[in-house]
Amino acid sequence: MAITIKVKFFALQREETGTPEIELELDGKKNVLELREILMEKYPGLRKYEKVTLVSLNQKYARGKEILKDGDEVALFPFVGGG
Repeated sequence: MAITIKVKFFALQREETGTPEIELELDGKKNVLELREILMEKYPGLRKYEKVTLVSLNQKYARGKEILKDGDEVALFPFVGGG
């Protein structure tokens, strides 16, 4: 069963993809970690930011094992630090 999700990109990730958001159709059951790999294959420039990218799923921090559902919204953005 295919699902459609919305993926939003911010800051460095937006620069690498050249777009603020995409809709992505996924076949079968996928989790957030699998989605990250799919996105890095589609946009190879994202790989250099892999260790400094946070992912949210429906506006909550995602650790990676969460299963994606039709209509979900995923966002990729850089760590934010300050002093």
